[in-house]
Amino acid sequence: MRPTWLLCGVLGLGLGACRGSFDRGLDALEEGRLPAAAAELRPLEPKLRTLDRRAQARYALYRGLVELGLGNATVADRWLSTAWRADATDPRLFDEREHGALMAAWRSTGRLPGEAGRKN
Repeated sequence: MRPTWLLCGVLGLGLGACRGSFDRGLDALEEGRLPAAAAELRPLEPKLRTLDRRAQARYALYRGLVELGLGNATVADRWLSTAWRADATDPRLFDEREHGALMAAWRSTGRLPGEAGRKN
């Protein structure tokens, strides 16, 4: 099942706040081109450790949202769990809309907002 309601909410996030190496992937996500978004975001994964904590958390969030939209539940769960742990550690990493998207995605995986995800 593809959670299209979640996708619609994500598309309205105002993704302009996250620019840089994520540009093409976020543009594709904003336009609803999920396969293209995944194709842009996935190659950035090896560089993830060189990014600051906020950028790592946001990458995990957006990657999780894209994978969830594509129906890749296992991969989405991994990335959303990473984003959830980052948010639990430092709630200032995400803006209000990103946090809302994370909570909506979290709920769509069958978890409650306070329920921990899987460990990577």
